[in-house]
Amino acid sequence: MLLSQVRSLTQEERQSARSSAQEAVFRDIGERPQRDQFNHYAARRYPPNVTKLINALCILLLLAAFTPSAIRLYVIGSSTFGAAVPYELAMVAVGIATVLTAEVGQVVFSLALATLGTSKGARRLLYGSMGIATGIALIGNVQVALPGHLESPFAWLEAIAPPLLVLSTAYVLKEQMLEAIELRHANERAYQEAINDWQRATINPEAHNRWMQFYANALRDALRKVNSRKREVLETLSQADWRALVYRELQADDWYATPEAHATPVLVDGGNDGGVVEITRPLAVSVNGNGGQTEAHE
Repeated sequence: MLLSQVRSLTQEERQSARSSAQEAVFRDIGERPQRDQFNHYAARRYPPNVTKLINALCILLLLAAFTPSAIRLYVIGSSTFGAAVPYELAMVAVGIATVLTAEVGQVVFSLALATLGTSKGARRLLYGSMGIATGIALIGNVQVALPGHLESPFAWLEAIAPPLLVLSTAYVLKEQMLEAIELRHANERAYQEAINDWQRATINPEAHNRWMQFYANALRDALRKVNSRKREVLETLSQADWRALVYRELQADDWYATPEAHATPVLVDGGNDGGVVEITRPLAVSVNGNGGQTEAHE
């Protein structure tokens, strides 16, 4: 008897409660994940400061080894080309090209192994190209540095060490780059997984595992609002009473059912067989303009 004193919600009020429940689900799910939230999802093997220091030292060593080797390669490249084509501008261009082919080629092909060397064919091609660039650098340095110093151990070391140091430094930079790529890939994968989970949760809020709880709370709040003048009645309601009221609202929109069409026998002419045949034909149900009475007709 106490529950009958609580006014039910209208269809519009129930729809508003449903919208409120959906908003509560969205708040529970949280905002859309942002990419910058996953920049440090994967942990580095070393602190970022250590990695930056290694990169800076590698670049410094690369420049130190590159300088004497590049000078000798420029000299040998331009002079060798000038012996066949004694054109000064062309000699300068070929000298620069020799430096780029040898020294820069070692670095480029070594770093390319970190990203492009995914197949055996690609790795063989890159290793072969890196070997050619290293060979040009070694032979060019030896040919320029050793004449007149063949018996000097330091001359041999000073001629061979710079190209090899460029190659080994490029290897270190390649490993650093490979680790950075792996970290970025792990961060991106975690971000995409979070986005997919968020989209699955928000595309259908009523599939949320706590949807009925949110909807029941929204219906209870709506009932309290529309029955605000019956505060004494609301204060006496127990938890079981509220469950019954919420269940009443959940069933409120399911009161209507389409009337069933009943079959009735009809006498028709039997045609060639002669006589009269009885068949069944369903009655058509129609609703009058006032939506009240129904009438059946054949």
